[in-house]
Amino acid sequence: MKKTGKFLAKCLLALMPFIMMILYTAFFPMGYMDKEYPSWKYTKEEQKGSTKLKGSGTVNTVIIGDSRAMADLVPAGLGDDVVNLAVGGATSVEMYYTLKDHIENVGVPETVVIMFAPFHYSYMDNFWTRTAYFHHLKVTDVIKVYAEGRKLRADTFEDGEHDLFDLISRILFLPDSYLPAILNSGFFGRYDENISEYDKIIEQRGHGLFGTMEGCSDLNYEANYTGMKMDGDHPLIDKYMKKILDLCRENSVNIILSQPPMNETSYAALDADYLSQYFNYIEGLSSYYNGGVFETSIPEYENRYFGDSSHLNEAGAEKYTAAFYERYLK
Repeated sequence: MKKTGKFLAKCLLALMPFIMMILYTAFFPMGYMDKEYPSWKYTKEEQKGSTKLKGSGTVNTVIIGDSRAMADLVPAGLGDDVVNLAVGGATSVEMYYTLKDHIENVGVPETVVIMFAPFHYSYMDNFWTRTAYFHHLKVTDVIKVYAEGRKLRADTFEDGEHDLFDLISRILFLPDSYLPAILNSGFFGRYDENISEYDKIIEQRGHGLFGTMEGCSDLNYEANYTGMKMDGDHPLIDKYMKKILDLCRENSVNIILSQPPMNETSYAALDADYLSQYFNYIEGLSSYYNGGVFETSIPEYENRYFGDSSHLNEAGAEKYTAAFYERYLK
């Protein structure tokens, strides 16, 4: 028995650096995560009701979507009862669970604004590097998404680069997934920057810029498409879009599905067949929900209002937010 005890003690001692690394990874993400992490942390805390929103009863409009929604819609310009829960790289998959948690933990809003870049109705480009890596979903939910993605043969889960072990590695905070970021950051090298960004996002109720140029004429993703991709990731995204619509219907929530603005260069380059297929899909969502607002035109803004090829700069966000307020929330 004594020998067995000594052996186990030696094993535990040998594993201690590994265990300490996992504990650090799990409990100090602000020290090593990249600059996208603070916005995801903010959204997760808001949807759990663990910040000032809890029990306030003042959140009447919730914005969900991706980076274009996060950058383009400024809650301060829409009202004191508005919060932006959009995050960079999100699709309907992440935003379904965000909205579901918000309703359960904070309350039912009067209006939900849904805004995704058109390409995010066809592609999931951040599941492994954001959704799973940042632990945005509960363990049961992320496993469910993985299983559904495999069943629907979504590209994100059939790309040959990631498998179930990669998911388990992220769930358990294993070093093979997180050690490179920890070493690159020097363990705590990104803490001050991330805290500063997090405080700024809280102050702006979820709004954050992605591009800061004083004008951009570069082409966005959609300018290169000749048709809407309806296989690959789309079936999974479509499934979760309809889950969002079902959730809103069940809770009598008003829906505004908006199209983010494009710069004039990208807008002029859009393929007619792609636009037709895309808006046919949006009209199908409108018929499925049978109510609400489902925009089937894309606002065209001058290049000077864009901070990069896809996102409005500060002046553009203020301009678009004011127009959105006048049209829908005044």
